[in-house]
Amino acid sequence: MTDEDDRCLVREADGRSDADLRETALKLVRGEGELLFLTRFGSTLYGTRREGLSDTDLHGLYLPAQTPHGPGEIHAQKVLHLSTCPGTGRNTSADLDIEIFPLERWLLEFAAAGRISAVDLLHAPTRPSCTLHRHPALDRLFAEPPAFLGLASTDELVSYCLKQGNTYGLTGTRFGAIWRIARAVREMAPGMRLGAAADELISAARAPLYCGRAEDGGILLGGQWHAASIRIREMRMRADRLLKGHIKRIEAARRGEGVDWKALAHAVRAIRQHQSLLAEGRLVYPLACADELMPIRQGLVPFGEVDRLITEGLADAAQKTVSSPYAKNPDPGDIMNEARRIRAAVRPD
Repeated sequence: MTDEDDRCLVREADGRSDADLRETALKLVRGEGELLFLTRFGSTLYGTRREGLSDTDLHGLYLPAQTPHGPGEIHAQKVLHLSTCPGTGRNTSADLDIEIFPLERWLLEFAAAGRISAVDLLHAPTRPSCTLHRHPALDRLFAEPPAFLGLASTDELVSYCLKQGNTYGLTGTRFGAIWRIARAVREMAPGMRLGAAADELISAARAPLYCGRAEDGGILLGGQWHAASIRIREMRMRADRLLKGHIKRIEAARRGEGVDWKALAHAVRAIRQHQSLLAEGRLVYPLACADELMPIRQGLVPFGEVDRLITEGLADAAQKTVSSPYAKNPDPGDIMNEARRIRAAVRPD
């Protein structure tokens, strides 16, 4: 397939012309700075768009009118956002969502931290049919992604993935840990001291971020301390209180009911992207894993299987981060030099 063929497919996917989308973005940036880059984003970029269900997402970069001096001014740079969806509603196929990031802040706070959205934007030009606007000053930025993308830690990946599945009790999440503790204590003698069962419960929780040993030998669960001296019967009541209002949703998810499958597909996507980055140092869109993601988005994969994919994927990412030559943090000085170079190229005067 040629790029022009792909471009035609992309246009047909959401029925919006390149020119109209570009003009909408230019109006959004007007008065704030200069548009540097604009791309179709989300499912259109990934290759997972569902006809009649997916909205139109655009992401981009702009050069703020004022040159920032120091971290404070960089942090204050404004992310520009436009959405046709009401704040209380969910996007439909007719909706348009645009986010355009200020250059310096995006480089230092998003790309350098390894944010998933920055991973996507930095590699978006690999699908030229999605690119709506690109200033040549960004060519070096897009040609050398590892120089600007922070991959030395999996913190951003873990946070992103667990956020997608927290309310369903996904393994590794806060509610997942509480739900597993609640199940485990029901199988224990009610008169047993918590301290005697702490190791078994921590293992059952399977969530190091949210369940661990307290100083007195009890457990820390979801940010709350439970003393070693309390009885298991008390721990049962506490776990039930912590789950109040959530248990039905968590149990329904395991039956495949009421799940935001799109959110879980995003978690699997982020893991596959991270694995590719650690192995090869870059990504190509549309994603090679699109065929794996589509059944998940459609709710055709059991919740337990998706849970396993995410759990094992995060463990794999943590292991490979240790040995990958691409698992580095970019140098802040190099980043600022790149931002200055881009500014000078865009505004030579």
